[in-house]
Amino acid sequence: MSWTTIRSSVGGDRFDPASGSSSNNSSRGLRLIKALQVLRTKLLVKFQEIKKDLPKKLFFLLVGFYSATAFSTFIGQTGDWDVLSAGLAVLVVECIGALMYRASVPLINKMRGTITMFNYWKTGLALGLFLDSFKY
Repeated sequence: MSWTTIRSSVGGDRFDPASGSSSNNSSRGLRLIKALQVLRTKLLVKFQEIKKDLPKKLFFLLVGFYSATAFSTFIGQTGDWDVLSAGLAVLVVECIGALMYRASVPLINKMRGTITMFNYWKTGLALGLFLDSFKY
């Protein structure tokens, strides 16, 4: 074996840079094509997952956004409830997050769809409160 022969760490075949050829040129092209096909399949699965129940997801996101606007408007009218309302908002957001990302519990697994929709509501609430912070 000479110093110009390099062993590929991926396929294990030998590549000689002097000649510019590989011992198995067709497998390199096939691996690239297979990788692109796997990537395409994964993207299609993700798009199908996003499209599933899209109107319901958007509805909960917008309801959360509206809840944030109503929450900041009504609570902001009386200056003495600000700390309590902020604590309540944090508690609700953290509880939904804990239910969403907790390890599998049989009761939670049965309600996974509902918890996911409340997660979209939580996202809308957080975005709405973030945008309301720039109003004043």
